[in-house]
Amino acid sequence: MSEQNKKDNWCFRSETARLLALNVAQIHTGLSEGDASINTLTSSFQQLAGFFEQIQDLQNTKAGDQEIMDVAQSMSAQVNDAIIAFQFYDRLCQRLEHVQENLHYLSELITDEGHINSSEGWQSLRDKIKSSYTMETEHKMYDAVMKGATIEEALDIFKQELANQSDEDDIELF
Repeated sequence: MSEQNKKDNWCFRSETARLLALNVAQIHTGLSEGDASINTLTSSFQQLAGFFEQIQDLQNTKAGDQEIMDVAQSMSAQVNDAIIAFQFYDRLCQRLEHVQENLHYLSELITDEGHINSSEGWQSLRDKIKSSYTMETEHKMYDAVMKGATIEEALDIFKQELANQSDEDDIELF
């Protein structure tokens, strides 16, 4: 499609809808990650409590040092899992900060009569939004939504990326 055809087919309503859909997807992914991480934390702390009881029981029965060391290693692994789960809070804050900024930028644009019907103003907004993203999943969702994906399709992309990350045991750093 030529640049002129893109400008002719441009509509601030469809741009607004895309950007709002992107923000809805951001909120949804933040909440989904939060739920999963809280479940992990709850399970981790329950298991840690169980490990403490095991150690007390082992000490009372004068168990060998190796048994106590094995339980201590399990505790250490569980603490590491809990720390990783706490990272969701940083991602959630970052996503919600992006949503807040994006909605602010959108608000400024649609209240500016000089730019509301300008494809250049909307492209500038898109560029600001894209440059603010630091996580790979955000970039992929952005690209999908800007190409016309629905919220559900964008969320499917997020879920697929999340599954790929857990398969690789990678932690997305930001």
